[in-house]
Amino acid sequence: MNSPDEVSLTWHSDERPPADLPVRQVYGWVLDARARVVLLRDLGRWNLPGGKPEPRDGGDLAATLRREVWEEVQVTLADPVYLGYQSVHGPGAPFAQVRMAARLHRLAERAPDPDPAKNRIHERHLLPLDKALELLDWGPSVLPQVAHLARVAAERWVLDLGVSPVA
Repeated sequence: MNSPDEVSLTWHSDERPPADLPVRQVYGWVLDARARVVLLRDLGRWNLPGGKPEPRDGGDLAATLRREVWEEVQVTLADPVYLGYQSVHGPGAPFAQVRMAARLHRLAERAPDPDPAKNRIHERHLLPLDKALELLDWGPSVLPQVAHLARVAAERWVLDLGVSPVA
């Protein structure tokens, strides 16, 4: 039995979150032409770029991803693809964490995050998937997500991420 403080994550490929499960984040696996992943580092913590849906996004998850990636790392996207979501259960839960994939279109000059709580320039890095996974340190719960990402990258963009895609 899980303790009340434990968080459990369940990956749902290609599924949309049920209407009664709030989406609290939309993060993106942004890939360049060499299959490197865009990561950001803020206050020593590594993450994919992305963030919370806002009313101005009109419920469009791709719009949330585009806006958040631009605000955090000044990258424009091409061809965003919905991958699925992670259901989170534990303190403050349940909620959904949506994951998308996109191609990197353009790297722009760095600028501070417009979020008044942050208002700083996040570090932006392009890294091979294996190094990105090491730095993210999300554990085994990320593996089904990455396998799905590998399939999408191979089929849609002819990119080899160096992992086995799901069938």
